[in-house]
Amino acid sequence: MYEMMDSQIWKQRREELLRDVGRNRLVKALRATRKRCTGWRSALIWEIKRQAGCLLKHLRVLRSAG
Repeated sequence: MYEMMDSQIWKQRREELLRDVGRNRLVKALRATRKRCTGWRSALIWEIKRQAGCLLKHLRVLRSAG
């Protein structure tokens, strides 16, 4: 009844839980976005900030590598 579970099963279960958590976060974010009426300007500002963050992250990685 109390058998030892294989480590691969534990890893698979953990990955499933992480995927579920990520999916739930996305669903929650989408609901929040739908609830508030966002205009095109705020969506544009959000997208610009997101792209700038990605660029800064990429530059940090390049600087630390070289």
